[in-house]
Amino acid sequence: MAYMGLKNQKRIIVMLVCCIVLSVWLLSRLVYIQVIKSNHYTQMAYDQQTRQRAVAAKRGTIYDATGKKVLAQSVSVNVVTVVPNSIESEEKETVAKKIAEILELNKDDVLAKLTKKSSSEIIASKVDEEKSKKILQYIKDEEISGIRVDEDTKRVYPYGNLLSHVLGFVGTDNQGLAGIESSYDEELSGVPGKIVGSTDGKGRETPFTNEQYIAPIDGKDIVLTVDATIQSILEKYVNKVTIENDCEYSTGVVIRPSTGEVLAMATSPGFDPNTPFTPNTDELKQKWETLSKEEKNTQLNQMWRNRTISDVAEPGSTFKIVTATSALEENVTSIDKAGEFNCTGSMKIGTWTIKCWRSPRSHGSQSLRQGIMNSCNPVFMQVSQRIGIDTYCKYLQAFNLDKKTGIDLPGEQAGIIHDPKKMTNVDLATTSFGQTISITTLHTAVNYAAIANGGYMVEPYVVKEVKSGSGNYEKTTESKVLKQIMAKSTADDILSALEDTVSTGTGKGAKVNGYRVAGKTATGEQGRGENKKYMAGFAGIAPVSNPELVVVVNAYAPKGEAGHGGGTICAPIVGSILDESLRYLDISTDFTLHENGIKEKIVPELVGKSFSEAKSILESQGFVIASDNEIKPEEIIKEQIPKSGASLMEGSNIRVYIDPNNKQTTSVPDVKKMNSDKAIETLKNAGLNVRIMGSGFVLTQDPAATSNIEKGSIVTLKCVDTTDLP
Repeated sequence: MAYMGLKNQKRIIVMLVCCIVLSVWLLSRLVYIQVIKSNHYTQMAYDQQTRQRAVAAKRGTIYDATGKKVLAQSVSVNVVTVVPNSIESEEKETVAKKIAEILELNKDDVLAKLTKKSSSEIIASKVDEEKSKKILQYIKDEEISGIRVDEDTKRVYPYGNLLSHVLGFVGTDNQGLAGIESSYDEELSGVPGKIVGSTDGKGRETPFTNEQYIAPIDGKDIVLTVDATIQSILEKYVNKVTIENDCEYSTGVVIRPSTGEVLAMATSPGFDPNTPFTPNTDELKQKWETLSKEEKNTQLNQMWRNRTISDVAEPGSTFKIVTATSALEENVTSIDKAGEFNCTGSMKIGTWTIKCWRSPRSHGSQSLRQGIMNSCNPVFMQVSQRIGIDTYCKYLQAFNLDKKTGIDLPGEQAGIIHDPKKMTNVDLATTSFGQTISITTLHTAVNYAAIANGGYMVEPYVVKEVKSGSGNYEKTTESKVLKQIMAKSTADDILSALEDTVSTGTGKGAKVNGYRVAGKTATGEQGRGENKKYMAGFAGIAPVSNPELVVVVNAYAPKGEAGHGGGTICAPIVGSILDESLRYLDISTDFTLHENGIKEKIVPELVGKSFSEAKSILESQGFVIASDNEIKPEEIIKEQIPKSGASLMEGSNIRVYIDPNNKQTTSVPDVKKMNSDKAIETLKNAGLNVRIMGSGFVLTQDPAATSNIEKGSIVTLKCVDTTDLP
């Protein structure tokens, strides 16, 4: 018995120890769960008992330089979500069918989401107000739980293609994918909000739940340096040069030389950021469905590419200002030293014979100024040989040609220049007139800004201000001068030579009535042999008396009848951009139109005046009143063509209407290659007015031939003596 008692005691002790160990373990586990992992399990319970729905923040608005024109904005739309467990299995087919019908979706796709084992599924986003109301009414009528319609935002670009490569676009989640939308995504995005509600074990909303709404924080607004009006002017003419000359693409930029502000930037063809995944050319649309996924991605990336800053190419003769700068700064010549250089039509460097564009003709004896005016390659080859490789390369680096310009846009490329250690005299010669190196269109614009502003390298920028939702300025961009790269006297000498280039040299097509314009033509070469393609270009500065604008346009691989010369293709385009932009900015002219040999006057305002009063006003200013119908003297003018403020030659017809619906149209005649007198007569016979720049033969006309426009509209002609155009 004693033995049995002792044995029982041992058992009791073992059981007691086990109980103590188990209690200690349970207590430790309880402390671990309740104390150490308290936050973790609290969050798990919260997640199981609540459901969160995101509330999108309103993305910041992007404005043009005026602060008035909206270039990108977010508008309210809705997102439709569903909690699959909230809908009974036997009802899912019916619900899916009705939702698909309202939202114009595939029923099977909707049903697949309703049958998923998940806490929440997005049925559709970016749903407009009308469809959202129908969904809400359906939910109410059928007393369906688990379907929600919440506020969302959609990005809209009111001007379509305008500034597309600079603005970029957003994805389906409203995240910036290119351009300003990408580089300033953090500022524009804001912070999403959320709606929190209680749910049961199946994820269904519990009765009498009180939802908590946490408001989103809207994104910040951005004001650009780009002026929408100047942008539209630039795009009109860059598209014109692309279409009329059958180019692969064209680029253009307008900057203010004193500050580096980019007033306009364009790549043609553009795309619509509202539908960024839609092909942008007829050619691409026709072959789109035959492309693989990888090929489509490649084509889209090319379409979105901002080639003005992302593509480098041999600049051609616009680059000669860099060589001229180094020559004047190193005192190897002066701007007007007569007969210092000689062009025989070609020049031999080592075993290479390099031709002038005028070959087999020659320019003969020339100064540096004449070399610039005539765009003579041998002059610049001779200059570069005097300077030498090491010194010349220092100037290439001084112009930051081996670096990015620093613009606040994604995707910018640095220029490609020779390694001084490997550079040969042939490389030196070809570089001197803009071949065997590659830079962007923006590089060229910044170079010309330095000539225009007295010798200073400025950093270009497109974002002027970042504003909070309250309108307070959080960031204002200050213009930045990087360094002085030449003496003011050097810049003035080159600017003077560039003005002569437009007045009497190869850039005559860029003349603008009333303004002194400076500029330089370019005909770059890309590739060699059978793969060779040309790039026509022109860089312009105006007004010379106080430079306000630098405009550069490059047209890549032109295949039209006009050939591939920058003087023929791009000079008139840049002249037109300068003309319209300077007048829009109300920049004072350098001289009166009469002094320029062309008698032009400003069209007066006639709307609201009687016919007899309008007739008297026009006749007193040298214009003629015209109408397609008989108008009584006392009848009031409701519309006029051209509108007031236009500049026209004396004797032009101003058409007036008492009923704007009675306006007549006419087809624009083709007057290219006609002499100016014949062209004016032809256009006037078609009921059109003429604005003419230059003299000689018509180089370009705008609008283009066969365009259908209203009678009385203005056709602008660029005329030049084409004998000495490269």
